[in-house]
Amino acid sequence: MIEISEKSLKMLKYCLQKYDSNLISVVEDVNIDVYTPEFYNQLRQIVGDELVAEGFDENYEPNDYGTSLERLIDEIGRLFM
Repeated sequence: MIEISEKSLKMLKYCLQKYDSNLISVVEDVNIDVYTPEFYNQLRQIVGDELVAEGFDENYEPNDYGTSLERLIDEIGRLFM
């Protein structure tokens, strides 16, 4: 299972539900303890897609949701760097 905070996992699952729901079972799988950097980058790309779609205000500044998504991207990145 992917090792991020419960709040972050909930946000990640929300993004996955919108963009690639098949990956939810992969991140929840307790039998997987090692993921590839490519997989983590795929997750970051999906969260990035949500950031672009919903994470900015009318002035192209990150809104609160966008700031949370940016933190999630960073948190996922730290898992394989």
